Amino acid sequence: MTFQIAITFPANARERRVIHAVLDDISDLLYVYELKAPEREQTLKKADVILSKSFAETEIHLQEIIALKRTRLIQLVFAGADKIPFAAIAENISVASNKGAFAEPLAEHVLAMTLCLAKSIIPLHLQLGHGSFNQTVYNKELRGGICGIIGMGGNGVAIARLMKGVGMEVHGINRSAKSSFPLDFIGTPADMDGVLRRSDVVVLTVPLTRQTLHLIGRHELQIMKPDGILINVARGKVVEQQALYNHLKNMPSFKAGIDTWWSEPADPSGFTLDYPFFELPNLLGSPHNADDVPGVMTAATKIAAKNIRNFLEGKAIKGEINRADYTA
Repeated sequence: MTFQIAITFPANARERRVIHAVLDDISDLLYVYELKAPEREQTLKKADVILSKSFAETEIHLQEIIALKRTRLIQLVFAGADKIPFAAIAENISVASNKGAFAEPLAEHVLAMTLCLAKSIIPLHLQLGHGSFNQTVYNKELRGGICGIIGMGGNGVAIARLMKGVGMEVHGINRSAKSSFPLDFIGTPADMDGVLRRSDVVVLTVPLTRQTLHLIGRHELQIMKPDGILINVARGKVVEQQALYNHLKNMPSFKAGIDTWWSEPADPSGFTLDYPFFELPNLLGSPHNADDVPGVMTAATKIAAKNIRNFLEGKAIKGEINRADYTA
């Protein structure tokens, strides 16, 4: 049987090669972004599987989603699913995110941010530029400390591996209290306060769902160590913005590294902040590029294509989303 697979994003030559290498022998690959209506609409209606980067409005329109008749799987190349219009997707269609596909470069970015903050590298660099040779600031040593990782999926495992490599204990939180990587402690969300209290570094790498919206607020920040480090590579809204700003302002020894923001350029309001975070010396930011390294999209596309093949062959797939996590 030959399956129909619709690709909704403008795949480059390398991405096309890996898609064809994995799926050519069992499917017709239909690049719908090259088509115009009504051919595009008819092609989507007959697709067994849709391969999409993020399933955003820029790739597929709401009326096209509602009209999907034959589709059994929507496979994402990206890991995040918080902007998918689940209410418009028929209940019989499975949706799979590409969880962990960007884990290795993301983990390196987490370690880099943690080290920069622990060693006060950027503030001291700026002071040197103004002629101040400040040797009064102690470096924070990671070795012997505890790294708490909230979200022990593929990203969490890659982060844990690097943190163990620099000599930290790693304590993890996820819903199953299980991890494919050996940790010093693994618990459920019921154990989160304990992990926050004892961790020197806390890394957020959970999806943004109804359960994780504002997961870190005033209470959670206050029970963390006064000289703790918070790294967010999850989604901006996992952290309550006002609570973090006030905590950083009132607790100069506490530091935060943010890669994912509350509002980003792709959002209707663009990149905006409600508070002047960049006036604070204990904040380090990056423009949501933690996993952006050469070749990563090609590798992620190949992983997504393999997941599609497993689905079509009746095998277990990774990253299948429980839509109840995202819709009321």
